Amino acid sequence: MAKLSLSVQGGNDGSEQSGAQQTSKLSLTKKVVHEESQEGAGSVSASLSQKFETEKVAADPIVQSQAVSSWLVEKFGSEVFDELINNPNLQMPYTEENLSTEKWLERVIKTLFSQETILKISSKLSSQSVDSGEIDKIVAEKLSEKTSKYNDKFQQMRSQMEEIEGEKAAVEAQLNKAIPLKKFIDVNFKNPDGETEAQKRIRQTINEAAEQSRDETVSVFVMKFAKGFSALNYVLNRTTEGSEKDRLEIVYPALTDLLTCVSGCYISERRTLLDLVAKHCNEFFTEYDFISPEQTLNVDPDIHNASGAGNGSIKEGSSFAVVRRDTKKTVKYADIKL
Repeated sequence: MAKLSLSVQGGNDGSEQSGAQQTSKLSLTKKVVHEESQEGAGSVSASLSQKFETEKVAADPIVQSQAVSSWLVEKFGSEVFDELINNPNLQMPYTEENLSTEKWLERVIKTLFSQETILKISSKLSSQSVDSGEIDKIVAEKLSEKTSKYNDKFQQMRSQMEEIEGEKAAVEAQLNKAIPLKKFIDVNFKNPDGETEAQKRIRQTINEAAEQSRDETVSVFVMKFAKGFSALNYVLNRTTEGSEKDRLEIVYPALTDLLTCVSGCYISERRTLLDLVAKHCNEFFTEYDFISPEQTLNVDPDIHNASGAGNGSIKEGSSFAVVRRDTKKTVKYADIKL
């Protein structure tokens, strides 16, 4: 706002002047005060004051000890420090009773650490909180990216599995229309005129294998095995005359042919079935016992043609072993492939 002032100058300065009279002067002065400038100065002053207070708080060990105390309690829980409060071996001097955990911890920090150390701890915590937030953000982004990729991969694999299942169902339907496997098993492994206990178990084992597995290898093995077993069973039931030694020489080639039929065809029930075939043959003899060449996984010199075989594992057998039932002496050694 502009202000006007009036001033009068005149009179005698007490000194004689040569005939000249002092003349009075009248002057009008305009004084202008810029209130806007004063307001701006006040705003700047307030900002500087606020900044000063913020820096003052950040540099105040007492305030920062409170911040450190609060952070520790929030991070680890008050129960962790309650144990220290109640520990008789850690009694802090000049502490009041019934202090909160946070207040007690604040007193401990002030007692144990210098002001410089408190400020240093506070500074570290501040930088950690910023870094932790950035890390969490990066981890979340990477996790979201990985999850999206895995979901896409899962959907792709799921589509492929659905296609495979569809193709598999179509193949199974074609096989069932061609010939029911169970019926095939009953026809080839069941003897209406009577069958041994081992033969019943052979049929049962094959049926279970066919029901539990949709692997085409099982069906192929069953058909090849049926061919060899049918021929063997025919010989066993028709060869009833002559000595057992003579009958052995007739049955033994049929056993070898059975192994030839299933050569190179492997299912998990193969060893069990060959053991049952040997037991089935034993029912037709009183002087001899038949032993599957695959009864053991390792070469046994007592029943295998083991010359130069060493300690290798048996891949498959080419012929059965035969021993005398009374003396356990091997009369025919089993040929094997390693």
